[in-house]
Amino acid sequence: MSTHDDPVDDATGQLEDVALDDDTPRTRQLAAPSPPASHPHEPDDAPPESEPHPPASGPDAAREPQGDAETSDQAGSSSRANASLADDDTHDDDQGRFEAVSLDNGHAPHAPDERNNPSRSSPSPTASSPPHSPSLASTAPTTVVDPSSSTHVDTPTGPPAAAAPDAEAKAKPESSTPAAAAAAAAAPSPKKLVSTKRPTVMQKVVSMTRQRDLPPKPREEEEKHLSMLAEMYAASREADKQRRDAAAHRASVRAAQHAAAFPSWEAHILPNWRVVLHDTAEGRRLRQLWWDGTMPTRWRGRLWALCIGNGLAVGKGAFVQAGERAERLRQAGRLAEVERAAREDVERTLPALHMFQEGAVMHDDLMEILVAWSVYEKPTPRYPRGLAFPAALLLLNMTPPEAFVCLVNLVQKSFLRSFYGEQDEIEAYYRVFDTLLADAMPKIYANFSAQVVRPSLYLQPWLSTLFGAFLPLDLATRIFDVFLLEGDSFPFRVALVLLEVLEPRLFNPNLDELAAVFAGTDRGALGVVRRDKGLLLADGGVDPEGRVETDEVYTEMGATEERVFEGLERLEWKEETWARLVERELPEVV
Repeated sequence: MSTHDDPVDDATGQLEDVALDDDTPRTRQLAAPSPPASHPHEPDDAPPESEPHPPASGPDAAREPQGDAETSDQAGSSSRANASLADDDTHDDDQGRFEAVSLDNGHAPHAPDERNNPSRSSPSPTASSPPHSPSLASTAPTTVVDPSSSTHVDTPTGPPAAAAPDAEAKAKPESSTPAAAAAAAAAPSPKKLVSTKRPTVMQKVVSMTRQRDLPPKPREEEEKHLSMLAEMYAASREADKQRRDAAAHRASVRAAQHAAAFPSWEAHILPNWRVVLHDTAEGRRLRQLWWDGTMPTRWRGRLWALCIGNGLAVGKGAFVQAGERAERLRQAGRLAEVERAAREDVERTLPALHMFQEGAVMHDDLMEILVAWSVYEKPTPRYPRGLAFPAALLLLNMTPPEAFVCLVNLVQKSFLRSFYGEQDEIEAYYRVFDTLLADAMPKIYANFSAQVVRPSLYLQPWLSTLFGAFLPLDLATRIFDVFLLEGDSFPFRVALVLLEVLEPRLFNPNLDELAAVFAGTDRGALGVVRRDKGLLLADGGVDPEGRVETDEVYTEMGATEERVFEGLERLEWKEETWARLVERELPEVV
C-alpha cells in the first residue's frame, strides 16, 4: 500500500493526507460512498464503477506483498484515518469548493515510493485515474505552478481514491513486461475538465493583472482592474467598428459625389477646361468640382495633358530619339550612374501598387522615360532624385510617349526645374517657405529656428516627389490634379497644412526623432500600424515578412485626404504674397 508523504500546498486548502484501507470500516464508508448520478467535473460518458467497495486503496496496492509490514502500515493508517475523520466531516463543504486543476504537463503524478524504487513499474494512465465522488472532489492531483520557476509541482490535495477493479486488472498485465511499462509511463495523462462557473484554486491565488514575481493584489483591487481592462477592450472594439463604419460612409459619399459631378465634367469642363478659370458663378462651381477630386479617371490623362500643354514644342518622335541616344551612351559606358540612380528611385516608387519595381509590369516603361529625360537635350546625362514619382503618376494615365512629353514640359515650366537643378534656386525657395511658415504658424517656425531645423529636412523630399513618396496614392493624385490647375503655389500650401497636421510631434528636442517623423518612421505611429496589421508577435517581436509603407504611417499621424483638404480650405492664403516673395527671391524665374 502506498502513502503520500509530500507536503500539501497552501493553495489547496491545507487538506490532510488520508490513506484509505479496505479493512477499516469507517474509512471504507468515507472512501467509497454510493456513486452519484452525475458530477459537474465528470464527462457524461464516464464508465460506472463496477463495485461500490474497491478492493484496493491506490494503484500500488495490487503490487504490495502481503505480510507483517502491511499489517503494521494498515494499523498506522487506520489510526490516522480515525483521528482525522472529524476534520474531514467538518471541512467537507470547503473541500467541495476546490476543483481539480491540471496544466497537463505531459505525465501522470508518481507516488514517492515509485520515485525512490525504480524497480517498480509505473501504473497505466487508466489505473492511476481515480473515480470522482462528491466527498472526494479534491482528491485528484492538482498541478501548481511555482511563480519563481518554470517547473510544475504535482501535489496531492487529499487521500487518493481507490482504483476501479477493471482498471486494476488492466494494470497487472501491462506492468508485467518492461515494454508495456515504458509505454504506460510515456502515455500522457488524461485531461480533466475544469469548470468555468466559479474560479479555480489558481485563479483565486494568482493575480491576472500583475506579474508573477510581485505579491498578489487584494481581491477588490483585482476585480476593479479586470473590470477596467474589459471596458478598455470593449472601447477599443467599438472604436475600430466606428472607424470602419466611417470609412465605408466616406467611400459611399465619394461615390455619390463622383456620380453627381460626371455630367458637368462631360458637358462643360472636358470641351474647354479653361472655363474653370473664369471668375463667374459657373466657373467657380466647376472649379470647386476640380478641387473636390471628382475628376473622372478615364479623362484624367487627357485633362492633365491639356493643363500642362506643350510649350516647348516637343515632337512626337522625341521619346524614340531620346531612347536611341541613351542606347549610344550606354554602349559607350556613360550611362551606368544615371541608370543606377534611376533604378534606386524606381524601387521606392509607389510600392503598394507593385507595378514599378523590378520585374513588375510597368518597370521597363518607367525606366525608359526616366533615362530618356536624363539625356534629352542635355550635354551630360544626369538624373535627379525624386523624378520617378511624377513620371509614375503620368505613366499611370498616359502612354509612355505622352508621359515623356508631359514630363519634359512640366519640369521646365514649374518649380520642379529648381528642385531638380541648381542648389541656389532651391535655397531661394527655402527662404520663401520660411517666410510663409513664420506668418502662418509662428510657434512651429520659432521651434524650428531654435532647433536649427532647416526646410531641407522635410520640404525637399516632399516637393521633389510631389508628396507621392509620403501620402496615399489617392491623396497624392488629388494634389497633383489641383497643382496642375493652381500652379507652383499649391504644393507649398500643402506643405504648410502637413506641418499643421504633424504639429503635435514637431516639438521633440531630439533631432533624430524629429527626422523620423518627416521620414515616416515615427516609432509611435509605426507601432500602431504594426498592431493594426497584426505584425506584432506574442514574444514582443515583429513579423519579419510584414511591411509597413510610409503612407500608412502618415495616415496614422493624421495626414488623411479629408483632413488635408479641410486644412487647405481653412488656410488664409494670399496669392499676391506668394508672387511678391518669389519675385524678391527668384527674379529670374518670374
